[in-house]
Amino acid sequence: MKRFDTSSGTEIDKEIEDLTPQNTVKTHKYVWKQFTEFCERRNHKLCAQTSEEQLASILKDWAFNMKRADGTEYKEGIVKTIWNISAELVQKKFYEEFNRETNPFRGVIFEDARKARTAKRKKLQAIPEKRKTNSVALKAEEISKIISIFDENTPDGLQKFFYQICSVELAWRGNEAVFCLTDYFKAECDNYGQPTGRIEYNTIFSKTAQGGEKHTAESKWLTPNKNCEDKCPVRLLKKMLSNRTPNNKTNRLFLTPNPDWQKTKIWYKNCPVT
Repeated sequence: MKRFDTSSGTEIDKEIEDLTPQNTVKTHKYVWKQFTEFCERRNHKLCAQTSEEQLASILKDWAFNMKRADGTEYKEGIVKTIWNISAELVQKKFYEEFNRETNPFRGVIFEDARKARTAKRKKLQAIPEKRKTNSVALKAEEISKIISIFDENTPDGLQKFFYQICSVELAWRGNEAVFCLTDYFKAECDNYGQPTGRIEYNTIFSKTAQGGEKHTAESKWLTPNKNCEDKCPVRLLKKMLSNRTPNNKTNRLFLTPNPDWQKTKIWYKNCPVT
């Protein structure tokens, strides 16, 4: 038995190539096709003479202006994936073909390109059908069945009832609901200062209003459900807030239900849910 194996560099490369899933290979080919087509339309050059500033400008342009072949917008999560793959493939191309290292992911010169990617995603988040979701959306009748098991006249039931409706309306992801603050909600008013009935949701809103108010395109909205008052998110939010007491000092939206609420008439402890 030989002390060491004698596989050649070509054989090793073949084994490495076989490790890459076919779906990944297809995705990379698709992304590179879209990116190079974009560069041709924009007259961008990817050659040895392309400077870092020019490359950063190309990736910035691509981040904010990429679209599907039919001219429609990608979903916001897809924008990040496509840009990241494009940057990775550009990085690989310049190293292999021009023996030049470039780093779109950490390089300071590419900072605006990365910010353009983030700005595009925020813009798309304002469009409900373009928001990223963690799972396949339930049908209306399935949501109704889930909601029907919660009693909004109990502390725990009200919060769960509200969550089931608003997690869809506001496209909450991950732990966003757990860390949601009451300050993130603001009643919309018309030019005369009269409430419109809609509630604006934006994480830029804070207790001290530091940072000002950002463009409304970055906000999400709770709209009164006039066809089904029982499932109206605006009504449920107001009911949740009205059941808080002066003892609830925390501004976290979801609080721990008080087990003795029927005796004390205090629905929630001064403790956020975990």
